Amino acid sequence: MALSWFYHGDPKGNDSAAVKAYDAGVREGAFGLLLNSVVWPMSNFIVFACMAGTAIISLVSVNKYITEGIQHAIGENRAIKIASLITYSIPFSITADLTVDTGGGQGLAIGVLNLAIVIPQK
Repeated sequence: MALSWFYHGDPKGNDSAAVKAYDAGVREGAFGLLLNSVVWPMSNFIVFACMAGTAIISLVSVNKYITEGIQHAIGENRAIKIASLITYSIPFSITADLTVDTGGGQGLAIGVLNLAIVIPQK
């Protein structure tokens, strides 16, 4: 009886239309769960394939074009490494701290900050 509003009928109703509506709602819900159980694994596999492709392309790129690894991108200077680490992490830490009480806006704010950093680099 608790879910009769969801299935648009009444399983113990006096009139057969209410019982049929409930039965139809249960069938539609079961079919939706069936579709969900088929689509969800397929979408997970597609995401896995895309991430594996990204990893393979990155590995080939690093091995082909940068023979000494990617560590030289920042440089050997210790002061540059420390300054880079601070520059790369502080804006994200501040954004996360300022948006923690906004009710779910943390990911959006960090995404916008990331776009604001990446777009001018083109």
